[in-house]
Amino acid sequence: MTMAINLLGELEVHDGKRLIPIRVPRHRTVLAALALAGGRPVSVGMLQKCLAGARDVSPGVIRVYLSALRTLLPPGSVQSVPGGRGYRLSIEPEQVDVLRFRALLSRRDQRVTDRVNTLREALALWRGPALGDVESDHLHLAETVPLEELRANALEELCELRIERGEHQQVLADLRIFVAQNPLRDNAYRLLLIALYRSGNLGEALALYDRLRRVLAEELGTEPSARLRRLHERILRQDPTLDAEPSLPPAQLPHDLPDFTGREELLAQMARALANEPDGAPLPVVVHGHAGVGKSALAVHTAWLHRQRFPDGQLFADLRSEPDPWPVLARFLRSLGVPSGSIPDSPAERQAMYRTLTSSRRLLVLLDNVSKEDQVRALLPTGPCSLVLITSRSRLAGLAGAQSYEVDVLTRAEARSLLTRLGGAARIGADDEATGRVLDACAGLPLAVRVMGSRLAVSHDDSAAGLARRLRDQPSRLDAMIAGDVAVRTPLELGFESLDDGPKSVLSLMAALSATDFAAWAGLAQTGGTAWADTIAELGLLQRLAADAAGQERYRLHELVRLFVRERSTPQDTRDGLVRLAAFALAKVQAAVLPLSSDVLDPRGEPVQHTTDVRDGLDWLDAERGFLVSLVADLAGHPEHAWRLAHALTPFFETRLHLDEWRTANRHARAAVLEAGARRGHALVLRDLGDLKHAERDLDGAAQTFQETIGHLIRHGETLDRAWVLLRLGLVHLERGEHGAAERMLAIGRGEFRAAGNRRGEARCLRGLGVLKHRDGDLDVARDCLLGALTLLRDLGDRHAQAACSHELVGVRLSRGERTLARRHAEEEHDLASRRLRDPRLTAYGRLSLVLVRYAEGDPTAGQDAGAVAAEMRALGDRHGHAWALAAVGQITGQHDELELARSMFAELSDDYGRRWVTRLLNPF
Repeated sequence: MTMAINLLGELEVHDGKRLIPIRVPRHRTVLAALALAGGRPVSVGMLQKCLAGARDVSPGVIRVYLSALRTLLPPGSVQSVPGGRGYRLSIEPEQVDVLRFRALLSRRDQRVTDRVNTLREALALWRGPALGDVESDHLHLAETVPLEELRANALEELCELRIERGEHQQVLADLRIFVAQNPLRDNAYRLLLIALYRSGNLGEALALYDRLRRVLAEELGTEPSARLRRLHERILRQDPTLDAEPSLPPAQLPHDLPDFTGREELLAQMARALANEPDGAPLPVVVHGHAGVGKSALAVHTAWLHRQRFPDGQLFADLRSEPDPWPVLARFLRSLGVPSGSIPDSPAERQAMYRTLTSSRRLLVLLDNVSKEDQVRALLPTGPCSLVLITSRSRLAGLAGAQSYEVDVLTRAEARSLLTRLGGAARIGADDEATGRVLDACAGLPLAVRVMGSRLAVSHDDSAAGLARRLRDQPSRLDAMIAGDVAVRTPLELGFESLDDGPKSVLSLMAALSATDFAAWAGLAQTGGTAWADTIAELGLLQRLAADAAGQERYRLHELVRLFVRERSTPQDTRDGLVRLAAFALAKVQAAVLPLSSDVLDPRGEPVQHTTDVRDGLDWLDAERGFLVSLVADLAGHPEHAWRLAHALTPFFETRLHLDEWRTANRHARAAVLEAGARRGHALVLRDLGDLKHAERDLDGAAQTFQETIGHLIRHGETLDRAWVLLRLGLVHLERGEHGAAERMLAIGRGEFRAAGNRRGEARCLRGLGVLKHRDGDLDVARDCLLGALTLLRDLGDRHAQAACSHELVGVRLSRGERTLARRHAEEEHDLASRRLRDPRLTAYGRLSLVLVRYAEGDPTAGQDAGAVAAEMRALGDRHGHAWALAAVGQITGQHDELELARSMFAELSDDYGRRWVTRLLNPF
């Protein structure tokens, strides 16, 4: 049964159905003491204090009082606390009006309206003086006096809030009564004076102050407080700031678009952010993106969706038309009720007034087209749980605490939906092909879709065919993207014209490229720095993308921005910029691939000096390979640069098995050398084609291409060029099982490398001879060749070739039964690949070597790990490594299915040695 005890007046006890009378005064005192504890234990000593100052009330008498209360109250209401620690009332704090009153006063309401309602609810609990019929000096001193003070403070706060809301006339009666009951409360007089003045009772206000001054002088010999004296002076001069009273809350939001379309995910994200807003702090939300992407439309739509949560008003400013925040701040102050004559001239004082006025309000402030953080800071409200919505082409990273949301172009479905709503479903559906061409021209840019939809809506056409034709026939499709006074070009021009010459030139270069995205280094040759990218992105002409594998921030040009910039660029500037970029990109690529190949040349035909860490270089190449392949194609008008860049990329493509990009780059390179008439270049690019065929496991095609390359090099090449092709041709013969031809090629190549002093080439020929001798079963010679190659490679710091050589040595050592030495080579291989090179393919081969060593050592888990390596090789796209890993699984576990699959893969890859090796495992006798 629910029980309620009321002490704000005479004591009342309700059991949910009736009022329970407590007639004995000392019973009321004991019950009041227990109720004020809110269910917590009350000691016998405390009850003695409440009853008689702990003098003549014994514990036995108290037990008698408690026993009497048990008969009056619902069963189980009065409980003894174990251990003799006193007594408690079985009641929750909210069942006692005193405790409920205190809880309401401590509630942190965020809105003025909520606080007014809370205070009214709290004051409504009072029925008379607190503990009115409870006879206890201790309780009156400890509880009644503080409660009466809290009641007075609550009444004053309620009256002040109502005055702020413009209810000054409605509170006059309450304040007059309160002042009469509390003739010395300074704040009560202040509130009554303000209410009287705002109600037009100037004479009564002045008379009240004079009466207060006489009373204080006669009874206390003092003057009114400094605060009241200042208020009196302001009333005498009729200070206009005293008239400040909010009427209707400001509602300045621009109209919402009735045809707003899409953005469901962004709207949901922002709604979740608002639902989880922190107490006591405004929430700045930055909606950013490039020009014409629909930032303002999204922000306005979001504001309208959530405006009911901000009952104290919505403020709006377009910082493009009002770039100075101080006049905007003055306008905001006027909107919040400050008379024009009372707005301070000083920016600091103006900001202080704004902070004060917004500190107790829940406002939504929409700041559109912000260009920098300084425009925003002065306009941030301080009210708890206010919201600041900001649109900008910049992320405004310097704005502390802001949550950032990037707006991208519309999806195809969203763009079609918006075009349909604007142009009409009948026209859009009448000719799907024409509609598709219009959507293609807009490229998802909301501004462009709106312009084209508006044009279609006012046209006499029955379909989008006419609009699509006009887009095609105009000199520039941007010429057709105009509807009334709205043009797609306008926001693009605003951004482009504000750029300096340096960023303009690099933007022109980026617009000329076919790459879909790029990093800031691509403009280094133009500007000497990378700040251009941020400068252009801040103006909304570039879109920031996620960081790439090398940790670089990437950028993208929207198709319409690209088209606009191309119109503003001169062909000569574009050609010059492209040549500078090609030379710069070539130098970076050569520095990154040098550890993979020793025969890379710079644009003047001189050896390249490697200056970057190999791991960072390969990460950079991984991140930039799409851009670099596109650049090779863009260099069609500069064939010398095109073939050199494609040739420089070959070692990287080979190492990472990026066959698609390799084919594309080599195709462009072969066309370039023919156009340039570069004879030696023709031979080098032809050699790259042979490497590509080798990687594709077209061994016959590779051998034929290398033979053709040697013919070119005899006429136009150098000795080292021929040596490198002989090495490649020898390795192809080796994989075709033509050991005699392979040994001749490798031996001749080794001799030419040694004569030229090229130790790297010599080491690679030695490694090839070691593999050949291993397959021939000549293990001693194989070991010596491979160890000789490994020594040279260590001296040269060629870690890729070291890892490959160690892999071969593992097999030789295991064939010789040298498990300890095999483990050393396998661990060295894995360490080089995984820790120093961070090369996923070489790391997988290193793991395979360790698995084979563990199998030789009798490790029962080796088969399971071999399966994991096979899966890894498959994921990496290395079919050759996958076949060898499957063979290892079959060898270790005896699973014929794995061996049969490996044999078929080796046959498909034209690897006769691998096929024969697996066949021996399947048919050992």
